Amino acid sequence: MLEQERLWTRDFLFVDITSFLVFGSFYYLLSTLQYYVLQLGGSVASVGLVMGIFTLVAVAVRPIVGQLLDTRGRHLLLMFGLIVILVSFIIYPLVHQLWWLIFIRILHGIGWSVVPVAISTIVADVVPGKRRGEAMGYYSNFMDVAMAIGPFAGVLLLQFGNYKAVFWGAALTLLPAFAFAGSVHERYQPKLDRSTGSRLSRAALLPGFVMMTASIGYGCVVSFLPTLVMDRGISGNFLGLSDYAFYYIVYALTLLLTRGIWGRLSDKYGRKAAIMPGLLLLAGGTFLLAYTWSFPILLLVGVIYAAGFGAAQPSILAWTVDRAGHTERGAAVSTFFIAFDGGLGLGALLMGMVIQHFSYEVTFLATTLITFVGFLFYVYYLYSTRSGKVRRV
Repeated sequence: MLEQERLWTRDFLFVDITSFLVFGSFYYLLSTLQYYVLQLGGSVASVGLVMGIFTLVAVAVRPIVGQLLDTRGRHLLLMFGLIVILVSFIIYPLVHQLWWLIFIRILHGIGWSVVPVAISTIVADVVPGKRRGEAMGYYSNFMDVAMAIGPFAGVLLLQFGNYKAVFWGAALTLLPAFAFAGSVHERYQPKLDRSTGSRLSRAALLPGFVMMTASIGYGCVVSFLPTLVMDRGISGNFLGLSDYAFYYIVYALTLLLTRGIWGRLSDKYGRKAAIMPGLLLLAGGTFLLAYTWSFPILLLVGVIYAAGFGAAQPSILAWTVDRAGHTERGAAVSTFFIAFDGGLGLGALLMGMVIQHFSYEVTFLATTLITFVGFLFYVYYLYSTRSGKVRRV
C-alpha cells in the first residue's frame, strides 16, 4: 500500500527532468525572440503574430494529439515532438526575413502541440491518484526552475553573444531530454481498437474555459513584457544584466516556494482551495502591471503573478484529470492544453493589436477583466453544484 502511494519514483523523476529540459530550452526564446522580430523589421503587432501563431498552431493540432496519445501510446508521440522541436531550434539561425520566421514558428508549434501534453499525461499515469494535485505541483516546480534559468540564460547569451547563440543554446539544452524521456517506462496500454479514441474531452471543457480566461493574460505578459519595459524605460542594468531578466528569477522562485503548498491544499481541501485565490492573484498581477513604471514594482508583479499561476494552473490541470476517465486521460489533458495555449495565442495576437492601437495600460486592464470573468464563472459553478451531484472540486 505504501509503495502504491509512493510519489518520487524513478519514472516520475525522469519525466520531471525531461520537462525541465524541454521548458528550459523553450524559455531561452521567451525573453529574446521579441527583439529578434523587431530586428527583422517587425512591429509590436508583428511580435504578437510571431508569438501567437506558435500557440494557435498547437491549438489546431492538439485534438489529434489527444486522440493519438490514447490510441497509440505516450512515448512514440513524445519522441516525435522532441525531434520536431530540435529541428526548429537548428533552423532558427538561418532566418533573415520575418515570413520565414513565421514559418519556423509554425513548425515549432507542431512539435509543441505534442510534447507538454505527452509529458503531462505520462505524469498522470505514473503518480498515485490520491497525490495527483501534489504531484502536479512538484512536476510544475521543474518547469519553474526552467523558467528561472531559461529566460535569464537567453538574455545572457544575447547580451554577451548573439541570436545564434540563443538558438544553439536552446538546441543543446534539449538534447539530453531524449535520453531521460526514453528511460521512462510506458505505463499505459493503448486501446486495441485504435479508431475510437476521443479527440476532445467533454469533461475538460469546463476547466479548459476557466484556464483560458487566465491564460489570455499570461500570453500577454510573456509576449509583451520585454517590449513594455523598453517602452516605459525600465531597461537599465542590474548586476551587469538587463533589469527585466530578474523578473523571471523572482517569478520562478515564487513558483518554487508556493507550488507544493498549493498542491497539498488542493488535495486536502479540494481544487477550489487553490483555483479561487490563484485566479484573483493573476487578475491582481495584470492590474498592477498596467501601472508599472519602475523596477521594484516590476519585481512585485512577478511575485503576485507567479503566486497566482502556481496556484491556478496545476490545480485546474489536476481538476481536469479528476473529471476524466483513465482511457480518456490523454484527450482530457490535450483539451486542457488546447484551452491553455488558445488563451496564450489570443493573448499574444489580439493584445498585440490592442497595444499597437491603444496602450499597454488598456491592454493589461482588459486582461485583468477577462481573468476576473473566469473567476466569477468558477464561483458560479461552485454555487450551482453545491448539492454534491458532481465530482469533488
